[in-house]
Amino acid sequence: MAELEPVKLLKAEAFRALGSKIAYNFNDMEKRCEDYLQNVRNQTRQMILDAQQEAEKIKQDAFEAGKQQGHAEAQHELETIIQTRSQEQANRIVEEKLGAIYPAMQAAVEGLQREQIHWRQTWDATAVEICLSIAEKMIRHELKAHPESVRAMMGEALKLASGTQHIRFHLNPADVTHLGESTKQFVTNLTGCQTCEIFEDESISSGGCFIETQHGTIDATLEAQLDRISQELVIQTQD
Repeated sequence: MAELEPVKLLKAEAFRALGSKIAYNFNDMEKRCEDYLQNVRNQTRQMILDAQQEAEKIKQDAFEAGKQQGHAEAQHELETIIQTRSQEQANRIVEEKLGAIYPAMQAAVEGLQREQIHWRQTWDATAVEICLSIAEKMIRHELKAHPESVRAMMGEALKLASGTQHIRFHLNPADVTHLGESTKQFVTNLTGCQTCEIFEDESISSGGCFIETQHGTIDATLEAQLDRISQELVIQTQD
């Protein structure tokens, strides 16, 4: 009986040593678990912080992008408004300028048109005057070279007095000389008048005549004929 007790004691000591060892291992494992959990907590916290920072960055980037886009759109809209208002202002200024200039321009154009008409009328009158002057010189030259031509010139005027009973015939003395004693017969043959009076008038140019009848007068002087031609030419140029 006495021999069994040391064995029991040995086993009890061994058991206590084993319990101590088990307790030590459990404490160590608990510490490791706690450290691991803490590490996981720290990593999780860091991941959350990183995610928050990334989200903030994305948010800021998005804000800046929106800000830039909004700024660009606002700038484009502002430029459009400025351009529109500038065009409206330019149009208004042009209209005001034209409103002041147009009457002056219109008056200037009308003045030029009046001046053009006046110039043309003056030119036409001058041209007609020159032509008639040339014609008069040619007629006088023809009468001087061929005095007998007065018969044809006076004959046209006497035909207008055809059918009258009495005629008073005025002509240049040189033409009376050219017609000779047959002057009355010349008048009577062309007009058929019963009586005829001949009057020599130096105020009448050679080749022309002035006729008096009971119905009126016929001015067939050279000057009067040229004047009628002049009026007719002026009327034609005005048309």
